[in-house]
Amino acid sequence: MEENRTIHLIDVPIGGAAGFIWNRLHGEREEICRALLSEQGSVADERRQWLQARLRRIDDALDRLMSGSYGNCSKCGLAIEATKLEVDPALALCLNCWNGETATPTRALISSGDLMLQSLAPFDTILLRTHNSDYRILLLDPNTGRALVEGGDYIVEPTEALVRGSAVIGDAFKNGTISVGSRLEMWVGERAFLTSPVKTVSVKHNGDAESVQDISAALH
Repeated sequence: MEENRTIHLIDVPIGGAAGFIWNRLHGEREEICRALLSEQGSVADERRQWLQARLRRIDDALDRLMSGSYGNCSKCGLAIEATKLEVDPALALCLNCWNGETATPTRALISSGDLMLQSLAPFDTILLRTHNSDYRILLLDPNTGRALVEGGDYIVEPTEALVRGSAVIGDAFKNGTISVGSRLEMWVGERAFLTSPVKTVSVKHNGDAESVQDISAALH
């Protein structure tokens, strides 16, 4: 597990927007540390890697907050959109820099084959239709599968989740991939969630993706 960092109280912002951001990041950090201490087993090992990667991103964001560079892209120095930081306060890159690293062509409706999460960019929106439900997935981190998910009978409002991959029962699990005809597996909170078989997938790239407020709109 990542070594705990000592944060001197005199350095911690105690009021205003900076204080709110610090409290949010530090609160998530404490939750991750508790989870890392309790995770066990082969399934938890993969989740542990994701938690450790997230912990490093939070520590980096706290460092930027303390140094006064928080909110600026670590690559180009330009400001990161406030609405994006509201979704993920640990963001280190602006969308232009993310796009430069993960540029992909526009995708149409996918009715067969596979969609690899790493082929997408942060804040791309995946519209997923299964045999039983519709889901909207706002992808926050294509490398880890971290996302805001809404849809079906159980995820009735945007909820942070870890999109793991998909598989047909009896076949090999495809990590980080959404396959038409397969069941998508997600971690929602501390619970594994399995959808009915996927019928179609479509993607709205971040230039066209909904705002955080619009993600609660009807899934059609």
